[in-house]
Amino acid sequence: MDPCWSWGVMALLCLLVPGGHPVPCRVSISPEEPTVEFGTSLLLNCTSSCLNYSRLSWEVPITKMGTQGPGWVSLRIPNVTNWSLELQCFGVFGEQRDITATTLRAYRFSPPQIYLEGDIVAGKEARVTCNASAQVSRTDPPNLRMTLQGGGLTPSAHRGPSVGLSFTAQPEQHGQEVMCEAVLQLGRHTVNASATAVLWVWAAPHDVWVRAPRTVFTTGDNLTVMCRAEGNPPPRLRWELPTNASWELRDGGTTVTIPAAQRAHSGTYRCLAENRYGAGAASVDILFQGSSRSPVIPVVVTLVVVVTVAVVLTLSWWFYRARGWNLMPG
Repeated sequence: MDPCWSWGVMALLCLLVPGGHPVPCRVSISPEEPTVEFGTSLLLNCTSSCLNYSRLSWEVPITKMGTQGPGWVSLRIPNVTNWSLELQCFGVFGEQRDITATTLRAYRFSPPQIYLEGDIVAGKEARVTCNASAQVSRTDPPNLRMTLQGGGLTPSAHRGPSVGLSFTAQPEQHGQEVMCEAVLQLGRHTVNASATAVLWVWAAPHDVWVRAPRTVFTTGDNLTVMCRAEGNPPPRLRWELPTNASWELRDGGTTVTIPAAQRAHSGTYRCLAENRYGAGAASVDILFQGSSRSPVIPVVVTLVVVVTVAVVLTLSWWFYRARGWNLMPG
């Protein structure tokens, strides 16, 4: 803010306080605690509470650059190359002299970076680490605080350039985001930065199941057996079947179909799921019974009965004729 805007008000304040006593003239520096990244530029202002000064100037151990106006004088440092620098501004008001001082603090701050140590595999121990770096004056060690959280992990906070978490990876953590925040405290001034990373949790095949509409079939029925498995990357499926006779795979190998299955298809249908992190399996036992009673049998029985009745009737008629018996009229 341009310090000139209030110079009239300051002039009035210079005059009197209640009781008619003069107000002491003061100088002040803005910002009060200058903090800047090493190698960058900085602009400071020194202002006077009174305008009746004979001198208003900076006293610094570097080449001064700046401008001035009524009640203020600026200091510009185009390239801060000192980690710590004492700065003074003074004003001369007749026989009175007022001095104010501050310390310029420079810093270097590298934003945090998150590291995932190797493949994160579900059910196994894993570790995530976050590192950041800061550099300040040798006499003022960096006050750096690190926080790591998210991804279903218990938050961890630590002072220093690194923070880490060990955990047992779970499949549901796949795709969750981990965040690391680094806060550098420089007096009353803070510098902070954050980073994020996505957990990629690999998983061996799990939750493998094999299903069929039922487990007992009749010879000649159509058979369908399905297999499903979870895992990351998606598992490859392989079947072990009781026979090589007339079967086919569908739906990318997840389904076995057998039209008009026979007794030879009875047995265990086993599905094996595999990826680079492990394997899993599941199975189901299928039984084929003999076909239901053939419709030919009732036909044959009926023919036998008909023929037998016909023979009996024929013999009865011949017997009566041979004896000369006549049937009684009704």
